[in-house]
Amino acid sequence: MRRRFLVVLIATTALGLPVVAAADESLEELMENAGAGEFHAVGIVMCAWGDQSAAATYEVVRSRGMSMVHVPGRDLVLSRSLVAVGSGADWYALEVAEWSSWTLSERYTLGDAVATSRLGRAATAVTVLEDGRPRARLVIDDESTIPLVTEILDGEGRVFRLASLVEFEPGTGEGHPEMPQDFGRRSVMERATATARLPETAAGYRRADSYEAPGGALQSYYTDGLFSFSVFESRRGPMPNEFTQASEFEIDGEAYRRLVTPTNIWVHWSSPDRSYVLVGDLPPDHLLAVLADLPEPGDRAIFVQLWRRLFG
Repeated sequence: MRRRFLVVLIATTALGLPVVAAADESLEELMENAGAGEFHAVGIVMCAWGDQSAAATYEVVRSRGMSMVHVPGRDLVLSRSLVAVGSGADWYALEVAEWSSWTLSERYTLGDAVATSRLGRAATAVTVLEDGRPRARLVIDDESTIPLVTEILDGEGRVFRLASLVEFEPGTGEGHPEMPQDFGRRSVMERATATARLPETAAGYRRADSYEAPGGALQSYYTDGLFSFSVFESRRGPMPNEFTQASEFEIDGEAYRRLVTPTNIWVHWSSPDRSYVLVGDLPPDHLLAVLADLPEPGDRAIFVQLWRRLFG
């Protein structure tokens, strides 16, 4: 898998993930304000699914509507329409030309808010419910409206992903990482016509946008307003190197390969003539339901045999 395609996969989540919002207007406004605040923070993020887990530390500075995130060996700059990946002086930026407006699925509602404290600061703990059951728990700083802790729960109510700030300072201050002045290489992802092989909706997620992705793939972006994922569809080819050591799992006897990272789940499979990579932040029970609505894995040998039978 080429470097630029990896950048696209990173951009999928960075561009498509609202922090969290709810149908209640006050919380929606709270989350929108969180995107405008300036701060410096250090945090940890971890994710676990079955016997697979991953964790990472990060440092983030948000200034002038952009966030610069430093993780070991890589820097990211994120804004609403741009993701840039850099190592040292080498930066590659990817911009999205257009995107659909954000909407939240009616399956999410807001639970009770409880006053609390975090990192010595006044905060409010809130719960987002899915059909009446807890799906996400947040601790939000009262002064800045920045989420200090975010827990995403799986279908059994267990913590699937945890993101927690261990240091937090409103305002960017001095001595913190600065935004790069030039991103060097830059590409723009244009909207494209969605493939008929992928559905308009999948397990409560709607296909909001489709884009021409680097390397000839087509990206379809799905969201329910709280979680999101993208499916990258391309001609069937060799398995991407990143998945050669990935664990396998089955749905109704069909095999898939998955990778668990601190922020996303990656899944790869192939139909007889197409290859697919799904990357997103959705919890495992949502993911399994989504995959059931997407094209099934298939053996290319069967496709070849059918072709020869039909056309000789």
